[in-house]
Amino acid sequence: MAYADKISPILRATLDLLRETGRPLRPEEVRNEVESRVTIPSELRGLNAHGQARWWAQLGFRTGEAASLGWMTKRNGWAITEAGVRALDDFEGTELYRELARQYRARRLPPQGRVYSDPRWNVVLEALERLEPGHWTTYGDLAALVGMSPQSVGGFMAESADTDHAHRVLQSGGRISPQFRWLDPERTDDPREVLEKEGLTFDHAGRADPRRRVTADRFRAMLAQAGVVLPPAGGPEPAPPPDPTPAAFEQFQQNLEYARQLVDGGRSLERLAVGSFDVTDLYRAAWTQAVAALDHWVTREIVDRAVALALTPGVPRPQRFNNLSIPVELFEDIHHRNEDLGNAFRAHLERHFAFMTFQNPEKIKEGFAHVSTVNLWVKVAEVLTEQDVKHPITADGVRTRLREIAWRRNNIAHTADHDARRPGQKTPITADEAEATIDWLETMAIAIQLALGDTLPAPTAESPSEMSGAPSTAGAGRADGSRVRRAWDEPGFLQAVERYCPADVRDTLLAVYRHAESHPSFHEYYFGEGEHPSVTAWFNLGSDTASVWSIYTSPAKSVLAVNFGSIRQHGASGARMARLADRLGALPGSARLRDQLEAADYAKYPSLQPAALARPESREVIIAALNEFLTSETPH
Repeated sequence: MAYADKISPILRATLDLLRETGRPLRPEEVRNEVESRVTIPSELRGLNAHGQARWWAQLGFRTGEAASLGWMTKRNGWAITEAGVRALDDFEGTELYRELARQYRARRLPPQGRVYSDPRWNVVLEALERLEPGHWTTYGDLAALVGMSPQSVGGFMAESADTDHAHRVLQSGGRISPQFRWLDPERTDDPREVLEKEGLTFDHAGRADPRRRVTADRFRAMLAQAGVVLPPAGGPEPAPPPDPTPAAFEQFQQNLEYARQLVDGGRSLERLAVGSFDVTDLYRAAWTQAVAALDHWVTREIVDRAVALALTPGVPRPQRFNNLSIPVELFEDIHHRNEDLGNAFRAHLERHFAFMTFQNPEKIKEGFAHVSTVNLWVKVAEVLTEQDVKHPITADGVRTRLREIAWRRNNIAHTADHDARRPGQKTPITADEAEATIDWLETMAIAIQLALGDTLPAPTAESPSEMSGAPSTAGAGRADGSRVRRAWDEPGFLQAVERYCPADVRDTLLAVYRHAESHPSFHEYYFGEGEHPSVTAWFNLGSDTASVWSIYTSPAKSVLAVNFGSIRQHGASGARMARLADRLGALPGSARLRDQLEAADYAKYPSLQPAALARPESREVIIAALNEFLTSETPH
């Protein structure tokens, strides 16, 4: 069984659970319920090097990735967002996990996505992207394609985190390299089993089917057709492949996972009533580890972003960045000794920040001021509040919480957690308290990334976030891998609906669209920004205006989202929302709509799918439901 087949049901069960409950859940609640719903493969039930169940460690990483994409949040417990709900609806089976991995790779910061000074590495990656399941190539074929040695390609494949096709690169005889290792250290699946699952066959000697081999000549033809310019033959051997150190946020997650494992270990020992030592010291160690993880991540994040600024001439730079001291030796290394700018500047920055501590909120803000002009804690507070509107938080609240965590860490490190009110005693600590702190630090790091935002791709229909509300679309984007972002208007939106939608779906969407501006309570349209168009209709609900529905259209599918979460926040009564849910429940696939909304206290944005929109009677049902809803409680 392929790795995606093993982990995907666990991820889906987790998101399904969060959708069904409609409220934040503690991680332990999630774990217990998921274990009761899914058969965990035996190899994932085993313990990793830190004594934690592999499936649970993996779910920690995957939910962190989901949170960074806006599919879920981890503030005040785990909760799903509307982008996560749409991902569940849009991607079936293992495609949910694969889409998570694809979007997460796409949204990592450019320094984390690696910048290769030798263009031949990018050609290797372009070739690998065209190596389809069930096919294979060799290190020698890739080397011949770009004019380098097979050993260099082998080193690159072993250390590059920019492809998930590395298992399809075999030795010259078609055998899997004995040195092959997955880039994800938690992966335990056999690469041969993965390849066989993809449709590749092997003979009795372990050699892959030669008819499925993609040679250097075949790659040249593929790349030429795609317009990729190949490097000239006979060039110098490229620089060594990039440092295999994990990306900053990935390493931060790994460090937090170690802290969580200490908490799990403490819980287990507490259940066994071990009395030979103070088990709660494990929770203190986890607390200290989590704060150290934050400190290390902030340092790497600042350095990565600063290198990105240095390698991008012409972009605006913060004053603190421009005021960084640069030694003459660094200038000489770059201009007279041809040392790579990125490597030289990174080494200098690492020395510059090596002895700084980023635990105090003032120091963290001061550090990020080198790479961003964002008012950090104000923006972080806005992001956290948007993630959980029932529990708004201010910038002062964020700073206070972080100071309290840092103070407790210092108390643990320097006084063994001395309790000032009880001389000779330690301040009490629980597993839940330590776990909540770890989760809060992870959530805050994600919020910092979103707050800085300057090098993160903006949310689009392909990369949803909890702020965008647009359905994701697999495989979109330009051929060169970049994303198209534009501000849409009515003509562009209408042209896209005509182009992307089947006639029956198009007729329903346009009927709903035209109904809006004819209604007396209509307020305005808001056309979205992204690769594919969207429009949201705002109406006067009596006491406030709210976004009542949104249309999202793309080549993959077009949907009508009914924004119950918005109308709930803007004053609509429960009875009024229940009537709307009842009327829409008559549409195909929507019979349980009211029950699901009530379970979530109407804090959802359900999408009416193409199958429902295509029915001839759908437009009448939807418009009648909207008329009844909009007429209620509106001023005359």
